[in-house]
Amino acid sequence: MITFMILTALAAVVLLSAAAAAPPFQVPRLSWHKWFFLFLGSSFIGCLFEMWIVWLGTGVLMSRSSLLYGAVSVVWGLGALLMTVTLFPLRRYGPWAVFSAGAILGGSFEYLASLFLELTYHRRFWNYSHMAFHLDGRTNLLYAAFWGLAGVVWIYLLAPYLLRQMDKISVRSGQAAAAGLAVLLTFDIALSAAAFLRMDERSQGEAPSSHLELMLDTWYDDGTMQKRYQNMTLPTAAP
Repeated sequence: MITFMILTALAAVVLLSAAAAAPPFQVPRLSWHKWFFLFLGSSFIGCLFEMWIVWLGTGVLMSRSSLLYGAVSVVWGLGALLMTVTLFPLRRYGPWAVFSAGAILGGSFEYLASLFLELTYHRRFWNYSHMAFHLDGRTNLLYAAFWGLAGVVWIYLLAPYLLRQMDKISVRSGQAAAAGLAVLLTFDIALSAAAFLRMDERSQGEAPSSHLELMLDTWYDDGTMQKRYQNMTLPTAAP
């Protein structure tokens, strides 16, 4: 029921955005490497932001990266691209419309991302059950407001700033740099996914059946994974 409500709210924001997407409030038309750098830049900024928030609240410097290597939050990166496509047209209605739509968009995306990751890896990577006004512990009202504020900052400040900086780089240089970083990122994503899948197999008592799985067990054992993803828990361990 909650998932259906989330999808309905998300669809409403997308339809409103589509209705508002007319000049001069259309979605920016960018080449592929600029979309990639928007993703990478927002992934890095989002990762550092989460680390800062956790440090302020707990005094612990905790990695919030989605991947084994680098400071990259895939959730923030994909969320920023979704906001770019959806919220740019809503500037027609002013910052409050961008904030409200960003809160719905970000909260919905965070909920669905949590659900997808749990169904795929049988782990929870964040849990807000201890906070008020949460939805299955996957998102909550306070963080939805953070997403709304992030949408305003992203649409009016950060995204335009990053695009201006990218305009200073030649297309050829930008595409070459993006291609090289995309290869490294793809390898990091594939390796991280393989390590998570193998961790799930280990939790079910499955022995390694190949040299690759043996390597994953050696280099990325449960202790190493838990140290990298300190906020990760089994769904059954969630309060």
